[in-house]
Amino acid sequence: MIPVRGALGLALVAEIFLAGCASLPPPREVGYPVSRQRREELVARLQMHGAKIRSLRGIAAVEVTLNAQTRRFREAVALRSDGRFRLETLGAFGLPVLIIAFDGSRVVVHDASNQAGLSPDGCELLNRLLGFDLPPAVLAHLLAGLPPRPVMASAFVSYLPSRGTYLLEEEYNNSVQRLYLDPSGILRGGEIWKGRKGLRFDFSAVREVQGISVPMGITLTQVSRPVSITVTYQTIEVNPILADRLFSFPLSPPAENGGC
Repeated sequence: MIPVRGALGLALVAEIFLAGCASLPPPREVGYPVSRQRREELVARLQMHGAKIRSLRGIAAVEVTLNAQTRRFREAVALRSDGRFRLETLGAFGLPVLIIAFDGSRVVVHDASNQAGLSPDGCELLNRLLGFDLPPAVLAHLLAGLPPRPVMASAFVSYLPSRGTYLLEEEYNNSVQRLYLDPSGILRGGEIWKGRKGLRFDFSAVREVQGISVPMGITLTQVSRPVSITVTYQTIEVNPILADRLFSFPLSPPAENGGC
C-alpha cells in the first residue's frame, strides 16, 4: 500500500505557501487587439465547451514535486460542473487511503487509516495546494480542463504573436484570470492571480472523449515556489451519473472551519 505520506492530502499539508504581499499581478503580455466578432466567437466557444461537461470520472497518475522531490501515486477523481469533487488516493490494492471531498459547502479530509474519521480543515489544505485562497470549485474546474473562473462576455481578448495564441483576461473581486487559447480556440492553459500570488495551469494531450475535447494531462505550478502537480488521466469518462452522496459524509461531525 502506498504510504499515506505519499498521498495527495499530506502533500497539501506541506509548507508550500506562496510568499508576497497584496498588490497588483504582473502586467499581461502586450498583444494585438482582435475584432469584436472574434472576441465573441472565442468567448462563446469556451462557454459552450464548459456547458458540455456536466461531470467527469477517471483514474489518474499523479506526481507532486516539492523542492525537487517527487512523489507518485494513483488518484480516483470524480467531479461535477457545480464544483463538487471527490479525490481518492489509492493504495496498492486499489483501496482509498485518503479521501478529499467538497459537497458544495465544505471540504473534508478522511484518512482511511485513522479511526477518528474526518478532518474539518479541508479548505486550508486546498489553499496550500493552490498557493492561496480560492473557492474549492476552482480545483474541480481545473481537473476537468476548464477555466477556473466563469468566462464572461466582457472578457478582454488580444492576440499574442510571440506565442501564436489568444489571451483572454478577466478581473474578479479579488483575482485575475488569464487564459491562453490556440488559434482554433482550444484552451491550452493560463494563470490565476491574487495580487502577486499566482497559479499556472497547463493542459496537454487533448483528446476527444465521447465527442468532447478533454486534456489528458494537467499541470498546476505555483509561481515563485518549487511546487508543481501533474495529473495524467489513464482512464476518463465524461458526463457519468454521480450521486450527491458521493461528495458528502453525512455522518461526520459539524465542521467549524470546513466552509470555504
